[in-house]
Amino acid sequence: MKHNTITTLVGGLLALSLSSCSLNEGEVKAANYNADLGVRYLQKGRLKLANEKLLKALEQNPRSAKTNHYYALLQQRLKQNAKAGLYFAKAAQYAPKDSEIHNNYGQYLCENNRPQQGLKHFAIALNDPLYNTPEYAYTNAGICLRKINNTAKAESYFRTALKKRQSYPPALLQLAILYKDKRNYPKAQAFMMRYEGVGRSSPEALQACIDINSKVGLADKAGSCRTALLRLFPNSNQAEQISSAL
Repeated sequence: MKHNTITTLVGGLLALSLSSCSLNEGEVKAANYNADLGVRYLQKGRLKLANEKLLKALEQNPRSAKTNHYYALLQQRLKQNAKAGLYFAKAAQYAPKDSEIHNNYGQYLCENNRPQQGLKHFAIALNDPLYNTPEYAYTNAGICLRKINNTAKAESYFRTALKKRQSYPPALLQLAILYKDKRNYPKAQAFMMRYEGVGRSSPEALQACIDINSKVGLADKAGSCRTALLRLFPNSNQAEQISSAL
């Protein structure tokens, strides 16, 4: 589960003081301006322009943690995982106390089969008392913990995320999936219903809806979620699995 880091960070970019004492004020402004443009293009899905502007910003100041971070996020969108990892590592090096960077780098590592390394970065974020969105890191760390079969600690992290932000949709969905996998279907259904009240449709959520409601005997609800999955996300892995089984 990935949060909208681009949106949360874009506002502060123009005020960012880039970490290179050799840059004059005009160069700082130029690098910030191009990085800001790159993020805005990334938000709009204009990836070619985003790539152009972020590369320009990196050329102007290669030691900018934020620009390296944004460029890593772009590479994730482009499915360039090796390049994304390189720029996440640079961003973390240049801003070792930036919790947003560590959260996203940790998520990247977990998604690329390096959960133990990912958990170290989540720990850095969660140990920051000034981190204003700890629910993101708690949820992402919980997903990472499930990959190494630490279900008990994962559940604790998901619940802590909900304490930090009540009805946080990703944590609700992960608890629904966790209880489904534990075959505690009444609890899974309860969290799924809470998620449906606040969360968005996604292939993962609709598949959980199908699985949970099938197990509690709500065939109509399961069928509705199956139809929505095939209609809204026909190219998803979940939809392809359903289609191949028909």
